[in-house]
Amino acid sequence: MDNLVSQGLPLALIGIGIVFVFLCLLVVATRAMSVLTERLGPALGLTPAQQPKYPVPPAQMAAIVAAVTMHRARMRKPHA
Repeated sequence: MDNLVSQGLPLALIGIGIVFVFLCLLVVATRAMSVLTERLGPALGLTPAQQPKYPVPPAQMAAIVAAVTMHRARMRKPHA
């Protein structure tokens, strides 16, 4: 049994190390793409659309509030 543990421990540590390195590279790549998008976005015409300067009509806001209220009530109801 001691032999199995001594063989499995390095394998587990290597696997954990590979996953950790991969996740670190993924974070670095995501941040690099974010920086590139912020710097090159305006030059390439990739700026986000402007927010509308007019308020949401009251009828539309009431419909949205009613839909969210119904959804929340439905999610709280226990399933039978």
